[in-house]
Amino acid sequence: MKSIYLLSLFLFLFCFSGYAQQSTEFQELVKREKAIYQSLFSTSASNSGANFDVKHYRCEWKIDPRKRYIEGKVRITFQLQADTASLLLIDLVSALTIDSVRFRNARILHGQVNAKQRWLKLPVLLNFNELDSVSIYYRGVPANTGFGSFNKQNHAGVPVIWTLSCPYSAQDWWPCKQDLVDKADSIDLIITTPQQYRAAGNGLLVSELQVDTNKICHWKHKYPIATYLIATAVTNYAAYTQKVHLASQAPGDSLPVVNFVYPESQIAAKTQTLSVLKILQFYDSLVAPYPFRKEKYGHVQFNWGGGMEHQTMSFMTDFSFSLQAHELAHQWFGNHITCGTWKDAWLNEGWATYLAGLSDQHFGMANFTSWLTTTQTSVMSSPSGSVFVSDTTSIDRIFNNRLTYRKGAMVLHQLRWQVGDSAFWTGTRNYQADNALQYRFAKTADFQAHIETASGKDLQGFFDDWIYGQGYPTYQIKLTPVSDNQFTVRIYQTSSHSSVSFFEGKVPIRFKSGSLDTLMVFDFQINGQEFNLNLPFIPTQIVVDPEKWLIAKSTTQILTDIQPGLDQESDIELFPNPVHNEVTVLNPSHQQYELQLFSLLGIRLKKELRSTFKTEKLDVSDLPSGVTICRITSGNKIYTFKVVKN
Repeated sequence: MKSIYLLSLFLFLFCFSGYAQQSTEFQELVKREKAIYQSLFSTSASNSGANFDVKHYRCEWKIDPRKRYIEGKVRITFQLQADTASLLLIDLVSALTIDSVRFRNARILHGQVNAKQRWLKLPVLLNFNELDSVSIYYRGVPANTGFGSFNKQNHAGVPVIWTLSCPYSAQDWWPCKQDLVDKADSIDLIITTPQQYRAAGNGLLVSELQVDTNKICHWKHKYPIATYLIATAVTNYAAYTQKVHLASQAPGDSLPVVNFVYPESQIAAKTQTLSVLKILQFYDSLVAPYPFRKEKYGHVQFNWGGGMEHQTMSFMTDFSFSLQAHELAHQWFGNHITCGTWKDAWLNEGWATYLAGLSDQHFGMANFTSWLTTTQTSVMSSPSGSVFVSDTTSIDRIFNNRLTYRKGAMVLHQLRWQVGDSAFWTGTRNYQADNALQYRFAKTADFQAHIETASGKDLQGFFDDWIYGQGYPTYQIKLTPVSDNQFTVRIYQTSSHSSVSFFEGKVPIRFKSGSLDTLMVFDFQINGQEFNLNLPFIPTQIVVDPEKWLIAKSTTQILTDIQPGLDQESDIELFPNPVHNEVTVLNPSHQQYELQLFSLLGIRLKKELRSTFKTEKLDVSDLPSGVTICRITSGNKIYTFKVVKN
């Protein structure tokens, strides 16, 4: 059916067209990465290349950083994935001129589908799995969508051009197939530039030759690569190489770390980039062997206010520890295994954020508890929002600092706590080693499956709540003495968003009195669940999640004025407190009750007669912020609460 559709499309086009020719630094990182992806949102994802699989790109470009212009030839070697076909669709914006397309050394017909797609008509009918190639000769001033897919600026008075194709901007400056389905098996980048400049690229520098007044730089990359990760940059770079031995390498072997930096930055950069050597060793041991260890890792300096994880050669504006850690992490999460849709962007950005935080912890670069606190606070600064992206037409939604980066990272941290370190890291390593995923694409369900297998747990509920669902829980902990050293602990929960009615899982709670303390973990499965507790002291303080494993808020109550043995089942309870939009009233006696809300000045704000249900929710979204007095009358008892509305 695909072949029939494509042939019909060609006939239509031919008749009408004829023969055509993520702290401040982290926030800045997230801001700049959002900017990089600006071009995605002016159009839907491309359907080009549906009938062929790209095997190799050979890109021959002429780039002079003194002018914003490109001329080149791109040979696409492909394997047909349809029964038969003679028409190919590729991605290339109309701003660029195709001079000719050659197939088996002969010119072939080509034309424009729309502003971002071209058709190529082969003179023969190819069969399924047949391997062949087309060469496209083109030139022009590249489109400059978003904040620039082909960017020209200056450093110290010297011109520089760099590319940023992520995620759908490769079509702005070279003919390709761009999607999150097909990776080229390998690439050659051959860049001709005036002799005073150098060109950086993916993979290894095969040669750098002086030819007349030009310099020709040839980069070869033999690993599968997503189109948006192919990049080059051209200016008067100074280059230096540092080496590091990884545990995954044979004794005596080392990985070259190649750095292309501005000459004016070279002295400082040589010291700063030493950090990435130890981070490489850390990730190589913690996560999986460095996925491109037969080639290199490296950095390219550019003027952007952040970084971009181009495969084997991260582009970055400076060489801070956290930026190096974040972009390096993408070599595993984003490059080795690439998110299969932008809905699953957290598999790239959540992991890079988390690993950068773990690097801070491992090397003592920052207080990890402070990092966790800052991350938790950011996530819970709003009651809604899922990690999984439902709207891929919005830049702010896909690359949302709070959700994709920070909540993605905290969900990983929380998952690690729920299943245990051993299962979490075993599952992660197996995910990285999966032959069906490595050097390919993955979706959230693929990662989930590996953690489930390693832990032996069904995690669908966890992923439904924390990846696909919105919000977070607020816990209310109530400790009641029963007899000497005997207590009951009741745990209640409210959700910040209606998409998740209840977040089940382990809840760590620390009970303290002076220098005495006990940390206990409760398997919380039912709202209002009661646990019996034996303590050798009377607690004066309760701390929920003291080690910052959870995304949660909490309030605590110690009923020290209650006599042991007194039945408290008739007491009405109200939680959470402070409250945002909705408060839960727990009425164990099942008696009908009257509820009134008063301001601190005694003005009645609300009066309601409530039912006999055990648990009811009260909408307080219309109340003013601050303290409100809640008075509940049930039978001959009156209960008074101070409710803080935030």
